[in-house]
Amino acid sequence: MTETALTDRWVSLTRACAQINQAAERALAEQYGLCASAFEIMDLMREADDWIRAGELSSRAARSQPQVSRLLAQMITAGYAERRPCSTDRRGFDARLTPAGRELFSRSSSTMETILREMAESSEDIRNVMGLPVARQAN
Repeated sequence: MTETALTDRWVSLTRACAQINQAAERALAEQYGLCASAFEIMDLMREADDWIRAGELSSRAARSQPQVSRLLAQMITAGYAERRPCSTDRRGFDARLTPAGRELFSRSSSTMETILREMAESSEDIRNVMGLPVARQAN
């Protein structure tokens, strides 16, 4: 146990996030051929609902530009995203989900909801990190 409450909270947060990420990575890879980072990028593209700058994806996801570019290239090759040159900056490009990408994201979102619900039900630390109420004990 650490000496400060903030450090204890940070350690709990880190452990819970690691557990969630491990479960997400496993399920997304097995069922959809996605990694958690690609899922997050797809989520940002879905929120944008149209073309979005690759640099904006990088900023919003807190991922490096090369990592986002690599993930986008994989999604484009798989037919889940498309790209076009940016009209305002010749160095950059815009991207958006294709209909197939939107369908894949929708299906994988359902899986993520199931994973998160199951993990929250089985772990008080995860419930706390997610800001969910503590499960009540049956008397």
